[in-house]
Amino acid sequence: MARSFNICPQIDPLVTTRVPGVALDMLFLVIIQALAVILLAKFIHLFLRRYNQPSVVSQILAGIAVGGMGLRNAILHVDVDDVEDMYGGYISAARVVYMFLVGLDLDLAALRSATRRCVALAYATVAASLLVAAFVSTGMYGSMMHSPVKTPELLAATLMLAITNTSSITVARVAGELNLTVSENGRLIVAAAIITNLICVVGDAVLSSTALAKEKSQDLYHTSPQIKKGFLALAVAGVAVWQVRPLVTRINQRNVGQHHVRTRHLVSILLGVWFISNIQQLLGFDGMPTTLALGMAFPREGPAARSVADALVPPVNGFLLPFYFATIGMRLDYNSMSGAIIVPGLLLTLLGLVAKAIGAAAASSYLDIPISDALRYSLLLNVKGHVDTMNMKFAKSEGVWAEQALYAMIIGNMISTIIAGPAAAAVLRREKEEYRTRHQAMESLGAQQELRMLVCAHSAHAAPGVLSLVELLVITPQEQPAVPVLHFFEAPPDRSARTPYHQQSRADEAAERKGGPDPVRQMNMVVDVFSKTTGIFFRQIDVVSLGASRDAAVVCRGAEEAHAGLLLLHCYKEQRFDGKMACRLEERWKLNHDVLERAPCTVGLLVDRPYRCSGTSFRTPIGIAPETGRTLVHPCSDRTVTHVIAAVFLGGPDDREAVSFACRLAEHPAIGLTVFRFVKRSTYDTVTSCASRAAAAAADDELDVPFQEGDVDERFLWRFYENYASRELAMYVEKVVESPADVVETLEGMAGMFSLVVLGRGGRQPVELMAGLERWSEAGSEIGPVGEILASNESLEMGSVLVMQQHTVAISPPPCQ
Repeated sequence: MARSFNICPQIDPLVTTRVPGVALDMLFLVIIQALAVILLAKFIHLFLRRYNQPSVVSQILAGIAVGGMGLRNAILHVDVDDVEDMYGGYISAARVVYMFLVGLDLDLAALRSATRRCVALAYATVAASLLVAAFVSTGMYGSMMHSPVKTPELLAATLMLAITNTSSITVARVAGELNLTVSENGRLIVAAAIITNLICVVGDAVLSSTALAKEKSQDLYHTSPQIKKGFLALAVAGVAVWQVRPLVTRINQRNVGQHHVRTRHLVSILLGVWFISNIQQLLGFDGMPTTLALGMAFPREGPAARSVADALVPPVNGFLLPFYFATIGMRLDYNSMSGAIIVPGLLLTLLGLVAKAIGAAAASSYLDIPISDALRYSLLLNVKGHVDTMNMKFAKSEGVWAEQALYAMIIGNMISTIIAGPAAAAVLRREKEEYRTRHQAMESLGAQQELRMLVCAHSAHAAPGVLSLVELLVITPQEQPAVPVLHFFEAPPDRSARTPYHQQSRADEAAERKGGPDPVRQMNMVVDVFSKTTGIFFRQIDVVSLGASRDAAVVCRGAEEAHAGLLLLHCYKEQRFDGKMACRLEERWKLNHDVLERAPCTVGLLVDRPYRCSGTSFRTPIGIAPETGRTLVHPCSDRTVTHVIAAVFLGGPDDREAVSFACRLAEHPAIGLTVFRFVKRSTYDTVTSCASRAAAAAADDELDVPFQEGDVDERFLWRFYENYASRELAMYVEKVVESPADVVETLEGMAGMFSLVVLGRGGRQPVELMAGLERWSEAGSEIGPVGEILASNESLEMGSVLVMQQHTVAISPPPCQ
């Protein structure tokens, strides 16, 4: 016999059994299996991805095909008596590694804001599944058993876990690949799957540790070793999760200013995670919950998280997960397939679908979602993935069911995973259609509603301006979804530019360090500072700039993928050291033009003035803003603020969007807001002031004020006055003008008064107010005449300018590819 090596670690018998040995020829055949199934899965996915099917389906189908080629039987004839022993160690390792990455990538703030919804859906589906399993456990006895069972209660408990369980790794993989996690419903599905999986893991551990499962001791709390191991495993996990943040923070401090941590630090982190998970398995418990908790507690900011992700994601997505899902189909024994196995498998799948559908439909009224959507979610929550190895070993050792039950569950789990592909594609189509047809405007968004944003920056020098705006827009950082930051940088003209950044060697980084930090590391430092100071998770995405047209396509596609309601980027006008405003790069102007034409949401162009002399500028987070020696007073009260801003309103949807943006800023305690409305003197008598409307409504005790059809601006300003001006959160000022010179004079007079002026791009404003401003309209076609007047002001006293364009729903949206 060929020389053999014991590559499967010794694990508690409840988790897996010892493999007698793994011969070299068997190892060679396993490698052939892995390569064959990965290549075949890629080929199948070339066809299925046209229908938005996740790669998991292709990998399972490839596993079924490769499993029927005879390779599995060849392996089983070499030293391995049980198929579960051959794949058990690999499956356990893959789950541990990937769930750590899932925890690291989870948007904790977004999940925190939807905790009640996630828990409601998970509990409803779990309760329905438990009830259905308990009801049918007696009827399933003849299908799953051919020998007497010890206790009917044990069969019912095991069947409850089998039907209730959801494969969180499969759901997370499918949702991540199809980009479902950016939407609220996608996060709901993933969180409910994780909660359900954790409930079943805990239930399985309790079941295997009780006297019902062991029947070895009369005194459960004093002599049962499994109970003691359970408390020990819980203590180890708690200490590890408690210490991971301070330890990783210390590593980040030792690697400040670097894109990656040192190799020894990276190896220490990975070995630590692996060691903690193995302790759980050696004690007889699943290590998945612990690694998930470690990933969730891992600090997102700093080079440590980037290093771990760059080191694990390529091999995990390229090899580990494809072979992991392929083994679902490869574990089938085609020679033993019969009706006695297929029928119970189909029955288990049907029971799971019915139970999950009942639970999801019951929770749909509380979640305020259509029943059709709830039924789609139930298909995803019925995904089983791999048969729980620990549960099957326990069931077989206790005589709960026969060997054929294993293959029946494999068939059922395989069917439930494959049919989840079309369900996920349906959810994806629904989310995309809803996003594209929804009015992505801040005007229709309440101050307390979730605002998803996308930020674009070309350099670390320009990034603080837009990142500061994001900080001020966020009311509750602990519940704000992650904010993607698209960083466009010019590729250096050397060989290393053709190598992906995360694959460049340490020698390349050391060589670049001699000439100063590269653009990516500079942006890393800025993003890390804002993430740590503000509590907002900024997800940096580095993109090589390939020209204005391609960059605009990347921006629009990124906004769609992030389901962004607001897109913030810098204007082509930049401030020089002498205070003059100029367009340094023609590509920036083209980028602004293309984004404004094709953006799927509201766009904000920031004309930043980092060299402003007086007051404060948007360069540092509010928490660490330096003292300027100048006290700013809120325009409506005597409290001090950090920034005093203004919003200009002439009329039209863009100006309404600008005021809505400014109102959301006014919710921040560090902001004082003044809204200026320009009114033509010749039409002043026909325009009813917002103040008089509010006073009339209050005097007549009317809950609603009648408006003429199409009088949207008046209705909008009346609501602004009621919600902000009357509550002293903002000041409202009307400016009566007679000529274009009055408009220009008023706008230029804002220099030195405000650190930010928010206005609409225009194009849909009252004609009488735009008359005489044609010169500025031609010069600033991308930012409008009012924006051009303010952005062209070369005074060092003038604050930054933000030009807003409201999103318009198009029947046929322009492609972003």
